[in-house]
Amino acid sequence: MTDESTGTGGGAETDDNDYRVTVRLHEPAHAGRATAALSAHGVEREVQERLGGRVMVGTDGGDELFLYTHSRDAAATAQQSVGDLLASHSLQADYSVQRWHPIAEEWESADIGLPDTPAEVQAEHKELDAEETKESLTGGVALFEVRVQLPSHHDSVALAARLKGEGYSVVRRWRFLVVGANNEDQVAEFATKIKQEAPAGSVITTEEVGPARPYTVFEIAAGSGL
Repeated sequence: MTDESTGTGGGAETDDNDYRVTVRLHEPAHAGRATAALSAHGVEREVQERLGGRVMVGTDGGDELFLYTHSRDAAATAQQSVGDLLASHSLQADYSVQRWHPIAEEWESADIGLPDTPAEVQAEHKELDAEETKESLTGGVALFEVRVQLPSHHDSVALAARLKGEGYSVVRRWRFLVVGANNEDQVAEFATKIKQEAPAGSVITTEEVGPARPYTVFEIAAGSGL
């Protein structure tokens, strides 16, 4: 195995914690024992001494532990070390190694390589857009927002009316407008369009809000393209 932590020519950038070993305990009640054993054993130090990199240990508070490493070699070493340690404490677990895909913004099997060409990067980005759109429509809440602060109340009323007439989903609060969007590409497209229509002095920003803290209730208007 080789260190695969560097970026690819297609633009998929990585960092020092690109690989993750998921340790899924057979008995969730043993998570505390497993965590204590890892802390006492010093898995982080062992990996650093053998490979010159770091490993971070985390937990989901349930039956899973996570080991974040800088390379696949380090992930394999960490998995072996933790597997031997847990076995010595009669703790059974299943293991999987994943790699972070920065374009898709999710963990994938380490056997799935990063996109290596512009076409592969574009394809993975389209998959992300499709997933975000599906989540947005299924949940009924915009995952992204364009936020517009207008110079005056009159300006906000006028722009809100114009945008609604063009099919955008708009919420207005005094001098502020929020326009919902399904995905990252769409919110960028909407922001560019709104900048062209907003009066001078307007402040336009975009934000990923997600379903956990929605501000705009997502409404699908006929012909809106949302």
